[in-house]
Amino acid sequence: MTRHSSRCRALPTSPLVRELPTQVAETFYVVQDPALFNTSYSDALLRFVDAAILAYECGMNEDSLRHELKVYKQSLEQQVAPPGMALNEDGCMLGAKIVWITLMETRSVRRWAAYNPVTDDTLHAWCGFVSMIVDSYLNRQMSWFPIERLQLELQAMQDLCVPPHDVVEWARIVYTVLEKVHPQFSKE
Repeated sequence: MTRHSSRCRALPTSPLVRELPTQVAETFYVVQDPALFNTSYSDALLRFVDAAILAYECGMNEDSLRHELKVYKQSLEQQVAPPGMALNEDGCMLGAKIVWITLMETRSVRRWAAYNPVTDDTLHAWCGFVSMIVDSYLNRQMSWFPIERLQLELQAMQDLCVPPHDVVEWARIVYTVLEKVHPQFSKE
């Protein structure tokens, strides 16, 4: 099932497309500390995923987002931000890449670009992690995947030894995308 979106049928110079990186950055900024913005983590993450999906649909890629995030971060540093609050550029990039790889894996959203949203290295590093979750969700109707196995996958593919709370956050991004593009569990 491919979701066709008309949200992105704008010219690359249109305000909608030009504002996408800012929208991705701003929504991730809220994900970092949702209480500061009087929202829940779930709602903040859903808005971030929505922004990342739209950026995927409109053909944004890893390099263009990284460039725009640097510009956004510089403008943010010029403004008065709450103490200790700064945009985690690497975290935002990783979150967007996980969303985009999940969309590539499910082939559920049409992308209006001929090139991949992520580099081959990024795809190689994260495809196994995302594939394990997507397979369990779509083929076995599992709403969660054992964190230890996901940690082992990251350690094997990327030589990363990460704490469980990071793995849970990354898995939650994948599940939020899946719930958005392939809803199969009742919200009630």
